[in-house]
Amino acid sequence: MAILKAGILVIGDEILSGRTHDTNSNFIAKKLTESGISLEEIKIIHDHKETIIINIKEFHKKYDYVFTTGGIGPTHDDITSESIAEAFNLKYCFHDEAYKILENYYPVGQFNEGRKKMAKMPENAKLIENPLTVAPGFIVKNIYVLPGVPEIMQKMFISLLEKIQKGPPKKIITINTNLYESAISTNLEKIQKKFKECSIGSYPFFNYITKVGGVNIVISSWTIENLDEISIEIQNMISLLGGKSSIV
Repeated sequence: MAILKAGILVIGDEILSGRTHDTNSNFIAKKLTESGISLEEIKIIHDHKETIIINIKEFHKKYDYVFTTGGIGPTHDDITSESIAEAFNLKYCFHDEAYKILENYYPVGQFNEGRKKMAKMPENAKLIENPLTVAPGFIVKNIYVLPGVPEIMQKMFISLLEKIQKGPPKKIITINTNLYESAISTNLEKIQKKFKECSIGSYPFFNYITKVGGVNIVISSWTIENLDEISIEIQNMISLLGGKSSIV
């Protein structure tokens, strides 16, 4: 079975300016890996219509799933919905169901123009339920449009994952060693070349207080059912070099 692939578009000037820290991508990435969907690309872009349109079209063609975060609120700079409608030549209009959900949620007299805007989206879009503040996200083609507020986005994304096609989870083993990258790099490269269907990454760490460091070696694969053979070979290599290792 072909591996399902995804991309994330983070939309928001506040992310690019550093005013807001993007935690959404990290959350989505972890959940996708657990769900057997390979995240191929994360891109942060401005709240600019042409920029959104160009990237939506590009990601739509490249990936099975495209997840966007940000830009679907009630203010003037929330232009994600309108931009996606334009990208696919769809009418940007009030979604009847979304309008009713929001109208019923707010007290009489408080369903103002800003809140009504959250019911506008591309024509015939499918809704993504919002269990916290009710303002829904939506789906157009393979584009899944989510809010930027992490607490809301996370609840919506977990619910969304239950409804989309998934694959076998990625197999991952992490080996910790007290050896440094320079000591293992040559042999690790040989092992990587031997097992081409897996990815072997080395991630150094160093504690400046204890002056102790080493490397976390991460073996991962979408296609190999059992990574034990590779893990054993790496641990034997570490032992022959005089190091210690453990699975973490």
